[in-house]
Amino acid sequence: MDDPARFLSERAELDRLEAEAGWLSTAWRMSDDGSIAVDLDMTIHGRVFAGRMTYPAMFPDSPPYICPRDRSERWSGHQYGAGGPLCLQWRADNWHPDVTGADMVRSAHELLSTEQHPELPNTVPSAHRLTEGQDMRGAGQRFVATTGLLATWTALPLPSRTRLKSAIVYNLGAVVMFAAKVADAQDVLQDVADVPEGIATSLPLFSLSGDGWIFHSEVFDQRQSVESAEALVRVLAEAGFATDDVLVQEAGKYKARTIVLLGTALSSLQVFLIDSGEQPELLEHRIVWPSPSDFRLSEESQRLSNVRVGIVGLGSMGSKIAVSLARSGVRRFLLVDDDYLAPGNMVRHELSWAYVGTHKARAARDALSLIAAGVQVDTRTTRLAGQESAVTAAAALKDLSNCDLLIDATANPEVFLLLAALATRQETPLCWGEIFAGGYGGMIARARPGRDPNPLAVRDAYHAYLATLPDAPFKNTAGYDGTEEQPLVAYDSDVGFVATALTRLAIDTALSQDSSEFPYSVYLLGMRREWIFEAPFDTRPVAVQGLGWERGEDAGTGEDRHAVVEALLRMYEGQKRADADPAA
Repeated sequence: MDDPARFLSERAELDRLEAEAGWLSTAWRMSDDGSIAVDLDMTIHGRVFAGRMTYPAMFPDSPPYICPRDRSERWSGHQYGAGGPLCLQWRADNWHPDVTGADMVRSAHELLSTEQHPELPNTVPSAHRLTEGQDMRGAGQRFVATTGLLATWTALPLPSRTRLKSAIVYNLGAVVMFAAKVADAQDVLQDVADVPEGIATSLPLFSLSGDGWIFHSEVFDQRQSVESAEALVRVLAEAGFATDDVLVQEAGKYKARTIVLLGTALSSLQVFLIDSGEQPELLEHRIVWPSPSDFRLSEESQRLSNVRVGIVGLGSMGSKIAVSLARSGVRRFLLVDDDYLAPGNMVRHELSWAYVGTHKARAARDALSLIAAGVQVDTRTTRLAGQESAVTAAAALKDLSNCDLLIDATANPEVFLLLAALATRQETPLCWGEIFAGGYGGMIARARPGRDPNPLAVRDAYHAYLATLPDAPFKNTAGYDGTEEQPLVAYDSDVGFVATALTRLAIDTALSQDSSEFPYSVYLLGMRREWIFEAPFDTRPVAVQGLGWERGEDAGTGEDRHAVVEALLRMYEGQKRADADPAA
């Protein structure tokens, strides 16, 4: 006992109240968990309320609570369920250590005296305000209503019966349903615009698909009290709807069906699941409504949806960048990595054990399908600058050339040289970065056509700057090339710090605004006092100068270009003749 004086004071206060009040008797006891409690018998309007006040281990910094000793009893509307604690004048949100257990007992007596008066019962005004999360805690079945889904449903004609496809995701503590597809006027199922495709397709997600109907009618403006599947069928029939495909038996079991009732107002929405089984169990789902602040990105982020980003290297940094870009509004990706996810990657990789053994690019694609609706991801398990067939390597480079932004997350010099050449040829901006071995910091850089020197010039300027500094304390770790060097020792947060900075630099680059938020092409980022960094979050911008993006003057004369055109035309004509006469 940390505060014996307070314990003695509490006993004295309760003894005084018991002697003065006449309606209270107390008995101190030790609970099974070792906490101190007081059994209370409160006689109110001729009824004895047998309760127990428990002092938590953190008392007096948190309040004691009063519950019925019979856990099945419900005394008041100001109570957390049957057998639960009373919601009294002093609670966790307004508690002060000077308040005593005797004060809590007085508050309970006042509440019950008012509500339980035999002749003039009264309702005690509630000062209790539950958050949406608190209110949802007891709901085992939930339905997520997105803004796009509600807009689609309210636009349906009145009355109407429309097909839908649901996806039911099983989580610990809740079964959550989504509407994945809704039929249009031609009865063709269409994706719901703001529900990610992965909700219904991601294999690591324990998700079951289902069929159902939405019934839209003014009859449902008044919410229906429906207790069984048979009652639901009656409600639909009375509203004039055909119900032949609602309760359907197959092989002695009822088929699962999602049934949605919607009137003219969104507040009328009710979602039911007729569960599969020998008897049709009906489960009503609590609605998870969209909030007015569901869209929490700036308007400029919408421009990112048209940008195709190619990321090479989906390791610890590349995976974090991909996920963050998807959250930021990017919807088109090309992911390139030949490696697979191993158990050892779990200390820093963005993905989880659900993807171990899967190629990183494909695993990241699956993860992105759960981030946002409309994400389109192409993947290649090609090893750039490695031993691949010429056809495979050429196809990967061609695909990368069709990106609007390239990101090198490999920390591999050979890969960088290849991407730098591709970026220069296609005039595509390139961003890259690396984590310093030991996890004390990192580097981020970019090269934009017409605004920065070309990628090789930026790299050379960075290396020239490094030559003016003391030697770094650790050698850089192996990168994408897989050579056997000392593995990177760093926290996930160290990698995340650099990955977040590189992601923000990439977003600024993709938006291609006249006034950039990053005036330098290269930044050194420190996470602790080490090397040139004097403190955590020390940032060292590096001014770079060098050659631009213009192609060399040796690209050929006008006569050379004319000769090339003639040669290509002859090749084309020859190919046409060969195609016309295969026997030639």
